[in-house]
Amino acid sequence: MFFSDADVARFPDIDLMLIKTEQKNNVFSITLNRPEKRNAFTPTMVHEMALAIAYAQANHTIWCVLLQAEGPVFCAGMDLNVFQNPRLDVVNTQLPALAREVTLGDVFRSLYKPSIAIVKGDVLAGGFLITGGCTFVIATQEANFSLPEVKRGVFPMQVMASLLKIMPPRKVLELSILGRKYTAKEALDLGIVTQVSTADSIDMDTCALIETILSGSPYAIRKGIEAYHQLANVPENEQNQFLLGLLKEIRDSADAQEGILAFKDKRPPVWQNK
Repeated sequence: MFFSDADVARFPDIDLMLIKTEQKNNVFSITLNRPEKRNAFTPTMVHEMALAIAYAQANHTIWCVLLQAEGPVFCAGMDLNVFQNPRLDVVNTQLPALAREVTLGDVFRSLYKPSIAIVKGDVLAGGFLITGGCTFVIATQEANFSLPEVKRGVFPMQVMASLLKIMPPRKVLELSILGRKYTAKEALDLGIVTQVSTADSIDMDTCALIETILSGSPYAIRKGIEAYHQLANVPENEQNQFLLGLLKEIRDSADAQEGILAFKDKRPPVWQNK
């Protein structure tokens, strides 16, 4: 945990500087809001995102999280000017103190709810930490994906860790070493993107995906994502018992009882997320 429960509960009363958030029914949207800097993130933006995602994780009424961006670029990664001179970062004094140092990779691993990145512009460098951390990534045909760090004398270390979970290792090295642009179609073939849409249809396709996600039990999905994130830390000879324990929690849940009853009654289930 990066924040105390009390700090997370204060989230709705905090004025955010570099992101925007909105909840509609069971869907929580986080929008990168630094278009003049191509949504390059600073420590303050990461701090704001960490708090927003902690709030989404803790809020029982939030079942799905959307990540999107203002402007023509989804995210250009870390702001290199701030990276070289941290004093240039504009601090949001309303944010609660972090319990420990935070990275975007850690932030997304702490979220046990389905997340969707809506990519309408290019994703560069550390922007992959956002798309790589999301459960689904829907991109327009025009979006490009690139890791140009080596051309700046740096290597995408943290991005490499995220990509190794979704791509073959040699392809991760290819992206990291060559630094070239990959089209949305190429990104789909590599597993970086889960769906390619047109600029005209991406919003409709996202709504369809959200509808499908929300038709399933939010409690069961949350437990499944929890298992997915934690399984690597469980010794192999203990994994079956670990998974059986989570499965028992799901079987005993109100959602499981409702799902079985709805199936028998031939009606849509009414989920309670518990």
